[in-house]
Amino acid sequence: MHDNKIIKGKWQPLCRAHNCDIGARTAGYCPRHYQQVRRHGRLTPEREYGHRQGLCKAEDCSQAEIARGFCFRHYQQVRRYGRLTPERERVYGRTTCQVTDCHERHTARGYCKKHYMQEFYLPRQAVQLEITAEVA
Repeated sequence: MHDNKIIKGKWQPLCRAHNCDIGARTAGYCPRHYQQVRRHGRLTPEREYGHRQGLCKAEDCSQAEIARGFCFRHYQQVRRYGRLTPERERVYGRTTCQVTDCHERHTARGYCKKHYMQEFYLPRQAVQLEITAEVA
């Protein structure tokens, strides 16, 4: 068991868990270790998070590792789709619409608002209107 230590100007006992220097609150444990004992009936060091120090293991990514060896963006891809999805990644750096002779600012899928609406939104809306007109 650890000795007492000054924490925030007060003498307070330290957590009873091995290598934990956080002040004890309940039953001689810090809140994290007390929850382990409460939930599992024992301390569970095998379930504790390790310190993340590496880089993302996705190819050509230099972001810091967040979960399962991936950065946040690549971890979300694995979580959502079960695999890395480079075909769905956005192309950053585009500033203008990809339609020839349009110099408006790009907003979605490489198009300005006007061309995006023409290409993606309005055709779908027209099809839905046709379906509802046929039903009625």
